[in-house]
Amino acid sequence: MKVFALIFLCVTLSMFSVNSMANSSLELAYGVVPAKENGFSRGDSWRLSYSHDLTLFEDFLKSYNIGLRLEASLQRWDDVGHQANHIVSLNPVFQYLWHFEPMSIFIELGIGAAYVENSIYLDRNLGSNWLFEDKIGMGVIVNEHHRIGLFFMHYSNADLASHNDGADSIGLSYGYIW
Repeated sequence: MKVFALIFLCVTLSMFSVNSMANSSLELAYGVVPAKENGFSRGDSWRLSYSHDLTLFEDFLKSYNIGLRLEASLQRWDDVGHQANHIVSLNPVFQYLWHFEPMSIFIELGIGAAYVENSIYLDRNLGSNWLFEDKIGMGVIVNEHHRIGLFFMHYSNADLASHNDGADSIGLSYGYIW
């Protein structure tokens, strides 16, 4: 799984890093994965992601203060007493910005694909190793380089498998933009 994740990340970065003027960022996030039912323990979620601005439709999107980036991430969901679950995902993310000096406020929304190592996690049967990753977030960008945010992510197979308990992750993130 680790080799697959590393190859996936390297291929993704090389495919979409064509514009040297576009921003890139590295982000670390911590969140919790709540249990479906009371009495079960929650899980911890650690996420490392690399994002690169996409220049597709840039002229149109920039006129509305909207940015588009591709986010590739590696995640680890921990649960006390159980095996960790690893996730690899690729997610196009739209971001709306309000600019103020020296910071900007953002909201973001993305829907992408994720591969989960184990389809059973906590008290949930995710039904498949391949899932959709939905992301909504908000936060601030300070001095054009420091990104601090809150996020909510949902993982689901969209009822394409016989089971679909889904899983959510809620948390905080810090990123550095260059």
